[in-house]
Amino acid sequence: MANFKSAILTTGSYTKVGTSIVTLIAPVDVQHEDRLSFQFYNDDADSGGDVVKVWGRLGITSGTLASAPEWTQIGDDITVSGSTSVLKSIATTGLSWCGVTVTPATGSDNMTHQMLRQA
Repeated sequence: MANFKSAILTTGSYTKVGTSIVTLIAPVDVQHEDRLSFQFYNDDADSGGDVVKVWGRLGITSGTLASAPEWTQIGDDITVSGSTSVLKSIATTGLSWCGVTVTPATGSDNMTHQMLRQA
């Protein structure tokens, strides 16, 4: 098991009306982190699932999250179906910033999330 010097857990939730992409976790400076772990929970009964994307950036500032010239998606789309949760962990070596977006499957959606930052 890894021996991390510090661990910071943050939590949040959102309620959204509409099906356009929104920021779920605003850009976080991860230059001094070793690993990020995320848990996403879709507490709606929709079967289509919300699409979550984790983004990384090397720039000095956070820029505009999910903007193609500035940010790169880390891994595949994460589909979180209704009443389910998903875990994702990433190594942050070399990254400067990390952020998360979600595209709701239905016009009204709820999601909770947790992010564990380990250094």
